[in-house]
Amino acid sequence: MQSVDVAYAEEWKMDHGIMVPLHFLTPRYDMDIIPVNINCQGPPLTPLNRVWEFGKALRRACDSVPEKIAVIGTGGISHWPATPNSVKIVEEWDRDYLDKWLANDKEALLAYTDEDTLKDAGQGGFEIRTLTAISGLCEGKKGDLWFYEPIPIFSVGCTVGVMEV
Repeated sequence: MQSVDVAYAEEWKMDHGIMVPLHFLTPRYDMDIIPVNINCQGPPLTPLNRVWEFGKALRRACDSVPEKIAVIGTGGISHWPATPNSVKIVEEWDRDYLDKWLANDKEALLAYTDEDTLKDAGQGGFEIRTLTAISGLCEGKKGDLWFYEPIPIFSVGCTVGVMEV
């Protein structure tokens, strides 16, 4: 609350971005979770530099408690959900973004514009905000790509990457 603006919701229906990872992490849903949402859908979109700062704030919050905490960023890279281009995946764009993310290249990650992202990666590309927040949380650390594959039936490149602090 000292460095970023946040909002609070009393009710929230969790979507696939939270429920799919939870299915694999805690199949019996017996683990404590704190869901956090970053607007990746439409204006006003959080500027990428503020998303980075939000990640840093999450890190400070995690470091303030004795428990070991996992923070998971979910979302797509290039994709055009619910549009005539919904089966389009731009693997080259995805891999270029992932290279910058894995390097935790702050300058390159914050250089993306919403206009270029929309043009080159679709409105689903706005979801890079979740991974950018993870980069802020893990500032200075490099990542490992465990999996990337364009999966047309899902209309997105499915990715699993890890950054540890």
